Amino acid sequence: MRYPGGYDWVNLSISALFQPGALNGSENEARPLAILAILSFCVSMGVVFKRISQRTTSRLHKKTIEIAGIGSMVYAFLVVTPMHDVLVGVALVFFVVAMLFTLHMVYLERRFWMLFAGIVSLGIPLINAVIYYGNVLYGFLPIVQKMGVFMWAGWLLVLYLGDSSRDAK
Repeated sequence: MRYPGGYDWVNLSISALFQPGALNGSENEARPLAILAILSFCVSMGVVFKRISQRTTSRLHKKTIEIAGIGSMVYAFLVVTPMHDVLVGVALVFFVVAMLFTLHMVYLERRFWMLFAGIVSLGIPLINAVIYYGNVLYGFLPIVQKMGVFMWAGWLLVLYLGDSSRDAK
């Protein structure tokens, strides 16, 4: 509501919220709130990666999911800086590593429906990366970007919350 001229969820990327100026040339009054929101989101998802990593008995999976997952969220938060383009790429690399190891952990647990859902939830951000870096069908970027975040964050939350009974044992 604070974005000058109103934030267009269909046609603007999430990154537009972090720019000092809005697309209409006005000062972006939504920026401080957007930075706080992305900080909260990234810290929360970093905690989710940490908690998921603690559920595996494999030291390799545990450390990789923890380091790559938290690292991806640190770099994802830093996209609010002027180094946005570089940090998007770094965050993506860390994120893909964390997700691949998480998917492998789910595979080893023989949770095939969660594996399938996880592959889909990873596929959307990869499609997003092709659109972003390849400048292919760029008009779809805002929708694919938001759909991807919703999918992978939702999948990780289901994985985390669905396994919470294991923590009690």
